[in-house]
Parts: sequence; C-alpha cells; structure tokens
Amino acid sequence: MQWLKNMVPEYPQFKDLDIKDWEILAEHLSKIKRTICELVLANIVIWKDFDCPKLTMVNQNLCVLINPLNELSYFLEPLGHNKIEETVKICLSHTKRISRASESFVSSLPKNLYHPTCLPGQYDYVYSIPELAQLSGKKFDAKRNHIKKFLSRYPDHGFVNLTAENKDKAIRLFEKWFESKKDSRSFSKMAYVAQKSALDSAFDNFNELKLAGGAILIKEEIKSFYIGSKLNNDTIDLHFHYCDPNTAGLSQFSLQKACSDSFSSYKYINLEQDIGIAGLRKSKLSYHPLKIEKKFEIKRPL
Repeated sequence: MQWLKNMVPEYPQFKDLDIKDWEILAEHLSKIKRTICELVLANIVIWKDFDCPKLTMVNQNLCVLINPLNELSYFLEPLGHNKIEETVKICLSHTKRISRASESFVSSLPKNLYHPTCLPGQYDYVYSIPELAQLSGKKFDAKRNHIKKFLSRYPDHGFVNLTAENKDKAIRLFEKWFESKKDSRSFSKMAYVAQKSALDSAFDNFNELKLAGGAILIKEEIKSFYIGSKLNNDTIDLHFHYCDPNTAGLSQFSLQKACSDSFSSYKYINLEQDIGIAGLRKSKLSYHPLKIEKKFEIKRPL
C-alpha cells in the first residue's frame, strides 16, 4: 500500500479530499478504534462540500483538517498510532484545536499537558439494536402505541431496500420534510444546503461507500427512508432518517424496521449527535440509549 501513502503529501502540505483518497482514508480508519460517527468513511466523504476536508501525513499518521463553513478549522484525531504526542503538537500548532475527539483518544494523551473540553452537543447516542427492534417493556409503551396507530391506518404500506435508484423519490421526501422545518431557527438555509449536498453525495456514491438502508412506501410513494453504514464490526451508523411529518407513527415504525430488518446483523446502532437542538435531544433520549459516546476538544497548551 506504499503507493497510496504517496498520494497524500507530508505536512505542512495538504490536499483536498477527492475520490482517489477514499482507499487510503479507509485504510487508516481501519487501524484505529472507531466508536464515533466522525470516524466513518461515509461521513467524511458525503459532508465534504460543507466540511471542506484536507489531508496531510504527520509521522505516517493520516490527519484530516476540517474547514467547515460555520466555524473555525480543526483537526480530527490523527488516524494512526505513530508518535501520537508529537503528531498532536504539530496539529495544534497549525489550527490550535483538535475537535470531536473520542474519549479513548483523549484518555491516551498526557493529562498534565492537555485539558480536554467536553462537547455535549456532539455526543453520539448509541442503542441496542435488539432492544429497538423489539421495543419491549413499559419504557417503550408510547413507541409501540405510535406504531400500532400507523399500522392500523396504513395496513397496506410497503417496504423496499434503499438503492441509488431511489434518489429522486427520496429527495422529494427530504424537500417536503425540510419545508416543514423552514420556520425553525435550528434548520437554516445553510443546514438545508448542507444536508441536500450530503444526500446527493450519498446516493451518487451509494455502492462505493457501502451504504445500506430502507424506505417505507404508502401508495408507491416514499414516506420515510434511512441510510447507514458500518462504524465498526458491532455498530451501524445511521447517517440519515427522514419521515413525512404528516404521517403519525411513521418515524417510530421506520426506526424499528431499520433495527429489525436492514441492520439486524449488528449489535448496536449509533444515531449520531443532537447538535445542541433540544427537540433532537429529547427524541434521542426517549429511545433510552445504551451508551453516550462523549467527544472532546483539545486546545494548544498556553
């Protein structure tokens, strides 16, 4: 794989992420422990129009510099295990911060040098797939009631495994979903553009990124769809989940279907962050996460 390493320049040179880099990115991701959504190949790729990632090699570690449109630049945690303390110093000398870092990575750094800051809005919510597939017990009474209402009202609903060919119908649903959110301060025009671009990229590279998903149909129209990809051997990461806002019980049924059907071979499902949106936090907590994957920011020592 030495020829792959030559495609990414050594620091202080950078290159923009493009399709030729996916293999080396996947290779380096496979070498580290991955428990957070930022360390999924698909997420780095599909959000690139918003995050504007650049790549560089530092001490044979692949380092990803994120240049988002809505905040200052930061590095993700280095992808590798070679001279990590020195690599961190170099990264921090460039951007002053490493952000969205996993708890396992942060705990490996000298505590006398770095004082990580928690990023609650970036924490990932992780659940048991068998539990969300069955929704047993009193704590899921409300979810089961919503699903019963959906099934009684739409007994002839359909289900299909999602593919790239479903793009146009899925995008139409996304447009309808976003229209219902347009008056919310949490869903700006920038959020719309970013999500639309990420969805386009996901469908355009569906097979190459090894994405999987499903769609719920009513009268042949997609009313809900979800897309995920492998985070690690036990965990699927759910990148997107959209539902017709006017169809009661659909979101609960769709998520249960994802866990009982599409992703049943995994033990856990990561539903990603709430990005500080109270409604999202309430929704994610209502499914009783098995674990919260904390994330941190590391800044250059004073």
